Amino acid sequence: MEILFTVIAVLYLIIHLFLLSGLMKSSKLKKNDTGALPSLSVIVAGRNEESNIKDCIRSLSELNYPEELLEIILVNDNSSDKTFEIMKDETKNKSFFKVISSEPDAKGILKGKANAIDNAIGICKGEIILSTDADCIVKPDWALNTVRYYSGNTGMVCGFTKMPEDDSLFGKIQSLDWIYLLTLAAASSGLNMILSCIGNNLSFSKETYNYSGGYSSIKFSVTEDLALMRKIYSDKKFEIKFPIDKECLVTTIPCKSISELISQKRRWFRGGTDVNLFGYIVGFELYMINILFIFGIFFLNLKLYLILIFIKIFSEIIILIFVLNRLDLKSHLKMYPFFVFYFAVVGLLLPLSFVSGKKINWKGQRF
Repeated sequence: MEILFTVIAVLYLIIHLFLLSGLMKSSKLKKNDTGALPSLSVIVAGRNEESNIKDCIRSLSELNYPEELLEIILVNDNSSDKTFEIMKDETKNKSFFKVISSEPDAKGILKGKANAIDNAIGICKGEIILSTDADCIVKPDWALNTVRYYSGNTGMVCGFTKMPEDDSLFGKIQSLDWIYLLTLAAASSGLNMILSCIGNNLSFSKETYNYSGGYSSIKFSVTEDLALMRKIYSDKKFEIKFPIDKECLVTTIPCKSISELISQKRRWFRGGTDVNLFGYIVGFELYMINILFIFGIFFLNLKLYLILIFIKIFSEIIILIFVLNRLDLKSHLKMYPFFVFYFAVVGLLLPLSFVSGKKINWKGQRF
């Protein structure tokens, strides 16, 4: 047992050093600051977001991008509240906004958010499509900085997301959770073995979307953004970038309850099961190191246990510090002592939650 967990801890360190090399590559991505700006379509699909959509629209209306090159399409995804009415009211006299309602897919292939976004892509005019969620707030230069990463054969650019700085302890821990998981994604992108992305800060060229066949070319997924990324990655025609750029940060609202968090995590876990070999290796290491962290004190020599836990913490801190410094989020590091316990418990319990059933409830829908 001691030999097994020593090997696991050492491999965990090696993997994180490998990931650090990928982060360095992603951090060196260059912006195209001299070329002409492309036409841009920003798409936001919202379902029952009456409490959030207003702030999202107001942040989008302040985007620093030439209006003649910009359109923002808001899609009402079969809401049962006042989301659609608020979308229309908040965009009056703003010519670069369009508000539509999602229409059912004629072929019956697309469902939910994927169908809503595809509806918007079908009418959009932008060369680059940039998406966020209705519960998100973007910076004025978010779009401008994101599109600057498009050059050559770039097909998709992914971005980081955080929670508000003044949120509760529960929200701040979730924020560090998102940053850590997106750090793994950005690192894997730099290694050309990309693992994941988040749809609330995602962009792709319309050419890439059409070439890949779009959402209708992939089987239904509860994480449609991740499924699209994998399809684009598998085609090997376009490059996927994941820059570590504070100007491209998006702020979202954290889960308000444990039950909501569990639903979100279950959705991510289920959507992330079809990952590449590197992803399975990372996932196995994460699970085993969390077993060591929670239970190792009971079956390992105390001195060895402390040494292995130090290796675990050092492995995570080196990549977190690198990213938090670049994103100007160094204050997040104060949450690490809380995060390390949260991450271990959630990571261990999440797979077990599927024993009682595979159904997932998310924002009023059951998958």
